Amino acid sequence: MNIAFQDLLLRIMREQGIAVLDNGAKCKALLQDYARGEFKKEIRLVLQVLEAGYHREMLKSEELELTTRKLIRDFQDEYAITQEAAQETISMLAILIAGREKTDEEKIIELEKTAHEGDYKAQYALGSLLKRLHRYEAAMNWFEAAAKRLMAFYEQPLAAKGKVKNREKPKPVLYTFVLIEGGTFMMGSPTPEIDRGGNETQHWVRVSSFYLGKTVVTQREYEEIMGINPSYFRGADLPVEQVSWFDTVVYCNTRSLKEGLTPAYTIRGEQITWNRQVTGYRLPTEAEWEYACRAGSITPFHTGNNITTDQANYDGNYPYSKNKKGVYQEKTLPVGTFAPNKWGLYNMHGNVGEWCWDWYGEYSFGSEHDPAGASSGTRRVNRGGSWFDNGQNLRSAKRGYYSPSHRVNSLGFRILRPISEGIKKDIP
Repeated sequence: MNIAFQDLLLRIMREQGIAVLDNGAKCKALLQDYARGEFKKEIRLVLQVLEAGYHREMLKSEELELTTRKLIRDFQDEYAITQEAAQETISMLAILIAGREKTDEEKIIELEKTAHEGDYKAQYALGSLLKRLHRYEAAMNWFEAAAKRLMAFYEQPLAAKGKVKNREKPKPVLYTFVLIEGGTFMMGSPTPEIDRGGNETQHWVRVSSFYLGKTVVTQREYEEIMGINPSYFRGADLPVEQVSWFDTVVYCNTRSLKEGLTPAYTIRGEQITWNRQVTGYRLPTEAEWEYACRAGSITPFHTGNNITTDQANYDGNYPYSKNKKGVYQEKTLPVGTFAPNKWGLYNMHGNVGEWCWDWYGEYSFGSEHDPAGASSGTRRVNRGGSWFDNGQNLRSAKRGYYSPSHRVNSLGFRILRPISEGIKKDIP
């Protein structure tokens, strides 16, 4: 059976749940829509298996291998197809069913046990799952429980002034930062820039020095801190994605606590405040992000007036300004795949978009010093474009924005560490 088709069916099962196999009409429509005219033979065979109900026998079987052998013979006899076609189709479904993820209800039951015991990771994961299922009241209760546990964890050693018994010394997680020297730059895009947006009005901004992650946070780093990996594309060195803006804030605070730093954010449910005076990890502001991305450039990209798929991961079928087409990877790539910008930062254009601190709003005018965006709003800014975007969306000045609860497999984040006395010895 075609591996590409197997991946397609797996994607449908992940997005729709295993129950989609019981809805032949829906499964057929999804397969035809996703396949876009390909895999006609494979689709026909799978629909025949589903019509016969063989998948139900595999789901309830305690001896899947023996059941699979029997079903291969049954499928061959009943539909008068070749042994090879029967074996490939039934075996593929058996593999997918055997490796299927737990149902949402199974996950809820599993998470509830540790969540009730006060594990904030489980509480937050449970809240995220319930929110995806539109059980908003229950989700908010678990988000608030996780926030309280995080704050209590921080306040307790503070009150004890470091005299808590059996508390291990924090061990930093390996994560490479680049020192970004502060300066003044023209934020936004000039009027002649091709495909510029109306929300990119140019204005002078002054930015203070800071340390910024050389890459976005990887799945290995996220899982080590949070104990979970929400990503769609799996790989330790791939960017973590399918993280909401709220997820990134919790990550920053959790990591700060683990490394003995004062968290930058105060979390009260979905009310987040930022203490700019502390040294804990945080998201870059939109101004900090664009300043770091440009690395002194004034062109649409830090690579110049164009960017190719040899320089960034994006949909090469839609290059910038009618330039030559490139490849379309259709997925994320390991961080650091392409050359960094002049300041040593990787993938500032493409691969995954990156959450910033700011609420989305119109730029203010005149010279600004370390702006932090609008004071309120409904959507948070993201920058950089992704594997899914066309060339114009990778521009340094391009502004994206989503609801802070939004999760998608083309959006991740990069963390920042403020400058402070003695910080250089802490930064790898």
